[in-house]
Amino acid sequence: MALESNPDLEQSISALSIGDGTSSKSPSAGTYHPYSSPYHFGGSSSTFSTIDSGSSADLHQLSPAPGTVGIQSLKPSLLRYIFSFLAVQHYDYLNHRTHTLYNNLGPVSLVCKAWNNVASPLLWQERTFHGWKAGEELNVFLQLTENADFSSTHEYGEFVKRIEIIDSHDVVDKQNGQFVINWITPDVVLALSEHCSKRLRDLTLVFATGRQTSTETEEGLIPWGALAESCRRLFMLSLANYLCPTLPVGNSHPFHMFAAHTNPLTELVLKRCKNIPAETFQQLARTCGKALTKLVLLDSDECLGAAEIIEFARHCPDLRHLNVSWIESVPPKINDEAMLELTANCLRLEYISLLDANEISDISFQTLPKLRYLRNLILPRAGTAQSGMAYRQESLVALAKSCKRLEQLHLVAPGATTSRFFEALLYCPHLQVLVIVELCKGLLIDQRFKTLGLAKYVDPETTDAYKLVWHKKT
Repeated sequence: MALESNPDLEQSISALSIGDGTSSKSPSAGTYHPYSSPYHFGGSSSTFSTIDSGSSADLHQLSPAPGTVGIQSLKPSLLRYIFSFLAVQHYDYLNHRTHTLYNNLGPVSLVCKAWNNVASPLLWQERTFHGWKAGEELNVFLQLTENADFSSTHEYGEFVKRIEIIDSHDVVDKQNGQFVINWITPDVVLALSEHCSKRLRDLTLVFATGRQTSTETEEGLIPWGALAESCRRLFMLSLANYLCPTLPVGNSHPFHMFAAHTNPLTELVLKRCKNIPAETFQQLARTCGKALTKLVLLDSDECLGAAEIIEFARHCPDLRHLNVSWIESVPPKINDEAMLELTANCLRLEYISLLDANEISDISFQTLPKLRYLRNLILPRAGTAQSGMAYRQESLVALAKSCKRLEQLHLVAPGATTSRFFEALLYCPHLQVLVIVELCKGLLIDQRFKTLGLAKYVDPETTDAYKLVWHKKT
């Protein structure tokens, strides 16, 4: 923000420079010194002598002249702009996005009431609980006791916009090998829904593996229904290692109740979540609808199939990010029908990662050029030595020519990557990473990639094929 374009800043600076009516160029004139934190002086006595060299008057007796504007009188919008320089950008590797943290505003909030009113909402808008002291910090934040009625929750809970709770994965009972710490309890979730519901937008819960059972009692169920009904501004939900209870699917099922009553989510991330009924996935697709832009379903079990992916494709036309995979014991579920629905309805897809898509054929690849906004295409198993070539050379060329925004391309190319394909890649000026598993072991010509500006290396761990990886030269 330019200084010339901010009249509030100009007015405040001019008022501070005027002081008590004397010119700022006169060092001998009595100038008003606004209250500052004791840490600002650094313990130096010479600083105090410059204020009043021969007097024992109290520092607080200094009062500004009438009409003087102190730094504590700056407008809230201007204070937020100043405090933004203390923010830190933090990349969330779990959800692959960047957050703005204001953890350095603690001392700022103690300066005066005006600063506290501006700094506190920024300081408390994101709370993360993980590590050895996470349980203690979480209890302090929620102020839970054995007979708590949740009426004494921290007063700043209404400022919270994002909460991340990660159960400990390190504290294990040596006798039976079970985890002994479980911070994500029904009481904690109920407290969050009661007292952090005003502005809560983003919730991340990482459960400790091995702590849950699939036949939870009614008293031990996570109150998903209360969370859905209270947090009406919840738009992003991320769950990891959640073991859904094996209860009859219906209105009384806890997670199905959340799927039916939650606010339309913009981001849904489920990693290693088991026993989620297929009906619940379909209900989530219908509830989220056009609002959903990011869908991540990693290491899913047999409950997630092609029918559920088709349901998301039909009801979520604004989907931008799709990442789906299954556990190793579950056969691949992505087929041509699911791919055709995605390319027909979700035309704004930018990121596609289907790690278990070895059942798709050239029929699906012929429709990929429709996705003009596509930036990342990761299909590492679309064609194996057993299934043969999954797509034709013409489909690859059409993909490269149409999707000019491609930045990352990861394919299995059994004998299909000829010179014509690499000439087509010249239409992708933003290409940064190219990964090709070449089953014919005949693609070792460096000359083709010099025009693309890519540096090549061969993955030595592959045995039945060459895994060629090219990165953009820097």
